Amino acid sequence: MIKKAVPVLLLLAMLISSGCWDWRIIDELAVIFGLGIDMVEEEPEQFEITFINPIFEEEAEEIRDITTIRGYSLAHALINLQHQRQQQPVLGKVDVLVFAEAAAQNGAMHQILRQYDQIRDKNPTAWICIISGATARDVINLSPPQQPRSAVFLANILTQNFTEGRIPEINAIDYWINYSTGGITPVIPIIELTGPEEEQSGILVAGLAIIDEDGRMKGYLSDTETFIYMLLTDNIQRGRFHTRVDYGDQENRILTGFVQSNVAGVQSRIVQDKAVINIKMDITLTGLNVDLLLDSHLKEEVFRELEQALARDFQGNILKVLKKSQECEADFVGLGQHVRIQHPQWFRGKDWPRAFGQSEINVEVNVTIKRLGSLLNPNY
Repeated sequence: MIKKAVPVLLLLAMLISSGCWDWRIIDELAVIFGLGIDMVEEEPEQFEITFINPIFEEEAEEIRDITTIRGYSLAHALINLQHQRQQQPVLGKVDVLVFAEAAAQNGAMHQILRQYDQIRDKNPTAWICIISGATARDVINLSPPQQPRSAVFLANILTQNFTEGRIPEINAIDYWINYSTGGITPVIPIIELTGPEEEQSGILVAGLAIIDEDGRMKGYLSDTETFIYMLLTDNIQRGRFHTRVDYGDQENRILTGFVQSNVAGVQSRIVQDKAVINIKMDITLTGLNVDLLLDSHLKEEVFRELEQALARDFQGNILKVLKKSQECEADFVGLGQHVRIQHPQWFRGKDWPRAFGQSEINVEVNVTIKRLGSLLNPNY
């Protein structure tokens, strides 16, 4: 009896343990690489979402398919896409989400990101960026010669800028971590299209968008201000900088170099129910190229005077960026996190964006030149 039951049990075990019960043929899926989200002017409650996905059929003339769908939410647009394409959309391979500037300014971007976060098969490490001066559909429709899939091309550009220390890494996870952490608000890379207007095929990272506590874009940081942001948030990775300084009677002289290291400390105190935040930074620079007329660039006093001039320059630029942060009531540097840790009872229950805008911020900068590169305009 037992011998007769063994084959039956083995057959049942094979049926139960089969790993193909939920298999799906890849040709029946729309594997999305990128999304472009625009607003619909005539229907403010609707979104226009452009999807790009690869085509796997060998006989296909194109290697990608681009579809633009309207909907009242991301889920609604995905349903409409499935009906139109007769394929099930899959977001697990999304490389980048591109938002139109209008969608970022009115809070629609934040709404879509919340909906994206609730999708089960999403890619949580997908890059987020905002297109300025064009539509998100324009970006998705690009056909760059380097990489015909525009979403992959854009993700590679953002990754390269992050690796070279020009922007922070901002993906879906990073956005929600910064947004949900008390005392800091998110920033998002801003991109622009490059090339002649009729045949734009390039992408440039132009700065960072400032996002407030309500998830709305309140302003932006230029390329130079982004460098200061990276310095303040300790994201600098041998970052190259350029500036102009006054040296003696020589004014507005060009200076370039690299930040070798940066040590920053933040201390705060509460004075008459207002936060007073003191920032001290010790910046070490190397490889400086200086446009100066000098008898010798090896004298010790030359180093000391350049260090003082650069300290004043860094201090002024840092204060400008922090002033913009306060005016937007968006603490993208995260100074509120220091206040929250150092004064938890005072911070609890505070409307920090408003309190931050009223805070007093003091900055002290010390600069050390490790190595002088060359004089761009030597006296000979």
